[in-house]
Amino acid sequence: MAIARILFGFAVLGALLLIACSTEGEPATNPTSPATATPAAAESPEVIHGVEVVPLQVGDEVELPDGMALIVETGCFECDGQTSALVRVYRDTSGDVRMDTLFTAAGMGLPPRRVTSSKEGTYTEQPYIHSFALNSGASEIVVSVCSRGDCAWMDAAGSDAQTVLYRSRDGGVSWTQSGTLDGEHFIVAIVKDGILLARYDPARQWQTEYQLYPSGDPIDPPAGAGEGWPLSLPSGELIWPTEDGRLLRSDGSDFLAIGEGASVSYTERNVELDPSGERLAVVECMERPDRLSTQCYLSVVSLSGELIEAFSIPAGANVGGWPSSRLALGTVWFSADEIRTPVPDRHGNNLPAVLDLDAARMHPIPYPFLDPPFAWGRTRVQAVLAGPFARVVNTGACLNVRAQPGTAGEVLECAADGVLLQSTDETQEIDDVTWLRVVTPAGAEGWASTQYLEE
Repeated sequence: MAIARILFGFAVLGALLLIACSTEGEPATNPTSPATATPAAAESPEVIHGVEVVPLQVGDEVELPDGMALIVETGCFECDGQTSALVRVYRDTSGDVRMDTLFTAAGMGLPPRRVTSSKEGTYTEQPYIHSFALNSGASEIVVSVCSRGDCAWMDAAGSDAQTVLYRSRDGGVSWTQSGTLDGEHFIVAIVKDGILLARYDPARQWQTEYQLYPSGDPIDPPAGAGEGWPLSLPSGELIWPTEDGRLLRSDGSDFLAIGEGASVSYTERNVELDPSGERLAVVECMERPDRLSTQCYLSVVSLSGELIEAFSIPAGANVGGWPSSRLALGTVWFSADEIRTPVPDRHGNNLPAVLDLDAARMHPIPYPFLDPPFAWGRTRVQAVLAGPFARVVNTGACLNVRAQPGTAGEVLECAADGVLLQSTDETQEIDDVTWLRVVTPAGAEGWASTQYLEE
């Protein structure tokens, strides 16, 4: 069913590109991990629009990179269940891996809901993350929670369903309630004019209706768009997938054509700029002609939509960030025999991985993603934050980030305890206090007292 494909695409949204290596060349590998055998190359390489498709092969396991923080979606794997939490994972300056739970629905203080189902009668259900979206770099995150009634995942929502929106502007540390909407609403993307929401009308053959929040303005897909949700470019522009492997701009013109007649099963919603700001990473998956399997592509695309490079990847891989021009990181499904670290008994092994585009290798990152809270579930990288980091601590409220070092400087932002500021390593001494030049998640560059920073 088409709606199932759409929701599966949403379930596997966004995380395939994050890198972070100890060197500028090949990723730092785990010396205890033997190399994985490389499958034989195909006799006739696949070509799309004159660009040869390079298969990404499984490489050695690597450790969680230094100087990068991953925002990871948790929940069940190979199921239609909702997201259970958003978790931030990074390695501190001592080398220890730190994990911070950024958002759970229960953490917002929402009480259990009474749900009435024609199949199960009336029962109590804990609140869960219904949908979410992040902007590039995750300075802003929006989450929806079903706060009343039955917000169904695959079926029609109940008549009394209610959706609450929560918003963070500091990388997921501080949250405010942004609004309450009657009915079931899915968050599609953060765009330049607000939040793009979707809802399905079963009375109209499950037609998707889009609107901007908070204005309520409707957004109509261009002619030729398929049933898949649109993607949001880093500029805030929407591009719309078709059923035949193309991506359309909102005016109906082609942005990118990959499928060449193939039927699109889903398109990953995270579209990331590389550090040059001149190339995009797009992941699109096609049903093979036999309709029994899926082929996915990681495409490197110019801002004008020209295909530069194409890589074939496993189904379910998705984009998370792109901090280096030739190295990326995201989530990839690996079979049990492709993971050298002992794998717990679970349905699948979707693990964060460093993607080396030059070597055409996908390097799994087993630790800590085979352990709780990730074991038995999804570990999808939704965003990558670039370090090195200075963590705000012990303020009891928030730390002023000032335009100039010293207490007389203008306050640009006040960063809450737990926020990761990007450290530039530049310091100044003012009245026996060391001030560090930092960048906030929202991009403000200023100075903060190291008395309240943990590096």
